[in-house]
Amino acid sequence: MSATVHPAGGGNEPPPPADRAPWIALLAATIRIWALLGGVITLALSVMTALSALSNIFFARPFSPDHELVKHFIAIAIFMFLPYCQLTGSNVTVDIFTEGMSERGKSAMAAFSSLFALAFSLLMLRQMYLGFFSYLRFPEVTPVLKLPLWTAFPPILVSLALLAAAALITLLEGWRGIRSGRPSNPVPNE
Repeated sequence: MSATVHPAGGGNEPPPPADRAPWIALLAATIRIWALLGGVITLALSVMTALSALSNIFFARPFSPDHELVKHFIAIAIFMFLPYCQLTGSNVTVDIFTEGMSERGKSAMAAFSSLFALAFSLLMLRQMYLGFFSYLRFPEVTPVLKLPLWTAFPPILVSLALLAAAALITLLEGWRGIRSGRPSNPVPNE
């Protein structure tokens, strides 16, 4: 799915379908807020890393566990972005294969990729859930801060559940596009 960049600097997020059910719109808003929180985490990590580097340059005293925090929290942030990428069609696409396709064909490709994303998210959710309990049973901690590794799992599990929900939403919208022959997520003309 391609999206246009709005000249007013509004980004390239395609607008949601006008006939989206209220509960789906609420879920989509939750997914957007979750991704924004991932951005806040990434921003905080960037500031911390910069301050640690400056402290090392000027005082020869870096913040020693900064690499532990970056490894721990960037993994969380990456998972937090996945549902939003699925919902907005911001995942990697190869338009050369779909540019000549009909709108119905593009919707079928979007529905198929959403089905794959749904299966992937459910598999990952299951495996991470099992891994979470494994880390609870056999705790591991980071070397400097002694931060338990299991603490990364709850937000990642929430992210994967939201990814499954986003994949289901895009699957339904793709299916609707197949049935109607219209784009599943139309972008208005500028």
